Amino acid sequence: MNTTKKKKKTVLVGLSGGLDSTISAFLLQQQGYNVIGVHFQLWHDDKTEKSKKNLPENKCCSLRDLMLARTVAEQLDIPFYVFDFRERFKHDVVNHFIEGFKNGITPNPCVECNRSIKFGYFLEKMKELGCDAVATGHYIKNEFNTQKKRWEVSTGKDIHKDQTYFLYTLTQEKLQYTLFPMASYSKDEVREIALQNNFKNFAQKRESQGVCFYAEKSHIPFLERHIPEAFVPGDIIHIHTQKKVGTHNGVLHFTKGQRARIGGMITPQYVIRIDTQKNIVYVGDNTDLFSNTVTVFNISWTMSPIEDNTQISVKIRHGGENITAQFQYTNTNRTEGKLTFTQPVRSLTSGQSAVFYQDNILLGGGIMK
Repeated sequence: MNTTKKKKKTVLVGLSGGLDSTISAFLLQQQGYNVIGVHFQLWHDDKTEKSKKNLPENKCCSLRDLMLARTVAEQLDIPFYVFDFRERFKHDVVNHFIEGFKNGITPNPCVECNRSIKFGYFLEKMKELGCDAVATGHYIKNEFNTQKKRWEVSTGKDIHKDQTYFLYTLTQEKLQYTLFPMASYSKDEVREIALQNNFKNFAQKRESQGVCFYAEKSHIPFLERHIPEAFVPGDIIHIHTQKKVGTHNGVLHFTKGQRARIGGMITPQYVIRIDTQKNIVYVGDNTDLFSNTVTVFNISWTMSPIEDNTQISVKIRHGGENITAQFQYTNTNRTEGKLTFTQPVRSLTSGQSAVFYQDNILLGGGIMK
């Protein structure tokens, strides 16, 4: 008779100092895993410190969050480490964000952070340390389909907290090493677990929202500090007549689809295009914002690439509705394609992600241009 005990799996849990990651670590420990708590150091902005403004702490990497994460580890009696990813985060996420705006597109830093940091370098550290998996507090479901022999990502129990839009860069190679304990719970249930298990302070903690590496609600002050050359006066031109209809005080004050307040115009005007090289904002009517097609590049697949000319559901923004579209490849290695929507779609924005679904299963996604 074999009496050898099965070795417990060791999981690295990203502890941000927030509720979701805290309860993720707690639940995994309850399920019998060996849990190690890890906190990421991601960002330190010298330009913020040199600013004369008295700004609050960023939404990530504050000393308070580090201490909260350490407190969780102490309460659970688990090892705790801090990983310094600051240089990598600056290169892969923050610089990508800044360069995107310089080139007139609107990047999504959360997608890049998940791609390169949380499910990139974090997984590398896991393998270096000889651990079995990583876990985060994301609200998504990751299950192995035994019939199709593949990992499948879908929406968890709490559809209002669904974060699949930001995680389309997860691949089969990565999914086999990732755990998402929040999949089976709603946010209210997670708060209740916290209250019942002596995590009262976390249950009452406000959620951080928006981009984490600047303190303000808007990205404008951050960009003013890092690319001041983009905030000089320029012309507003009508996209059809090519005539000047106004002036602006910096192209990056505008985003595609927003209402442009211009005097003397008969109909409301909206931002159609931004030319950062010529410092011009182009405006037009609301109808100019609608399109039936968009090109998608740098596509990542959570499973095998889909067949050409497949009908899929698409989200073009987090929290947006699913839109039906036909997908067609435009290159041979299946990393670029064209989406043709069944109805015109408003404000397809370069730099933002188009994310693909079929029967509630996350297929993958890419960057619109």
